[in-house]
Amino acid sequence: GDVYKRQPRYSPSADDALSTPFGGNLSAGTRASWNTRALMTLRDVQQAGSVTPEQQADLARWSSWGALPHVFDESNTSFEVPRDWAKSLLGPRLYAAARKSTINAHFTDPEIVAAMWEHLTDLGFDGGTVLEPGSGSGNFIGAVPPELLEGTNMIGVELDPVSANISRALYPDAVIRDESFVDTPTPSGGVDAVIGNVPFGQVKLYDPRHNTGNYPMHDHFIVKAIDLTRPGGTIAVLTSRYTLDKEDASARQKMYEQADLVGAYRLPVGAHRRAAGTEVITDLLVFRRRPEGGDRDSGTWLTSEAREVGRMNRYFVLNPENVLGDIQVGHGPYGPELQVVTDDLAGVPARLREQLTLGAHYARAMDLAH
Repeated sequence: GDVYKRQPRYSPSADDALSTPFGGNLSAGTRASWNTRALMTLRDVQQAGSVTPEQQADLARWSSWGALPHVFDESNTSFEVPRDWAKSLLGPRLYAAARKSTINAHFTDPEIVAAMWEHLTDLGFDGGTVLEPGSGSGNFIGAVPPELLEGTNMIGVELDPVSANISRALYPDAVIRDESFVDTPTPSGGVDAVIGNVPFGQVKLYDPRHNTGNYPMHDHFIVKAIDLTRPGGTIAVLTSRYTLDKEDASARQKMYEQADLVGAYRLPVGAHRRAAGTEVITDLLVFRRRPEGGDRDSGTWLTSEAREVGRMNRYFVLNPENVLGDIQVGHGPYGPELQVVTDDLAGVPARLREQLTLGAHYARAMDLAH
């Protein structure tokens, strides 16, 4: 990564692809062609050992393969061209890794990323070491507010080597570790804050230090993120709604051993569509690592209730204004399930900012700020 140290970090211009309106919908074909171009550019950058701003703009359009499983479906002739390019540019080992990554390689919409950083600063963060587990191509690393750049050291952890190398070329000032977050050796309390979008999935990873409860990946990563944050530090992560909603509270209990919930915000279906191409409900959870001897919060969020619309965490029953859409009964793969929908996806970031501002006031009043 040192070859890029002399290069400036990528800064998106107003007309860049990532700055298009929130509700903008990218076709799978456009995503595939942008990914192919990014792979070609990465090859050139690695060969040259340097990167130009124009090349960084191409690399920034990389969205990984989460929304493009069709590329790896050999029977799908519509994606034959990007499939062949991916095979030739990646080689067998990286192609296999890319195919595997379609399960959980989903990126976050830039406006939601910006709102999360604003909230972190509203809570009192003014610099220090910040960890992003599952950092992708660096959406959160790239969104560090300008006034914090000098005093913030970013560490990104990304299993996919292509996404890790792209983020190195985009943000040479950050430390990018291409490894599983399970293997990240940061000591307990070793970072000041955590921000990011943890990978979702029912996969359960062996980790004798941070996953003795055999939790699914998203819960496991939050448990570890809390432990790696210093007492008094903030953890702001996007996760599956099942972290809070599922009946089994054991992962939540584990989080509660070390942290208090500052706030939870439920995003509607489609909130990450532009960046990730996904149609899932996600929650933004904000925790504070409890200082030594500090009082615990009420623990309301430990309880999930069976309701007419499906199982829902008690926190959202008591704080319905933090559900940024209308709750409905939808159809899931296993029958009826809770859905959150909105007719105004473009308005979601503004609504989130409003609730986060109120949340920051609450956190300061309750002595839960950073």
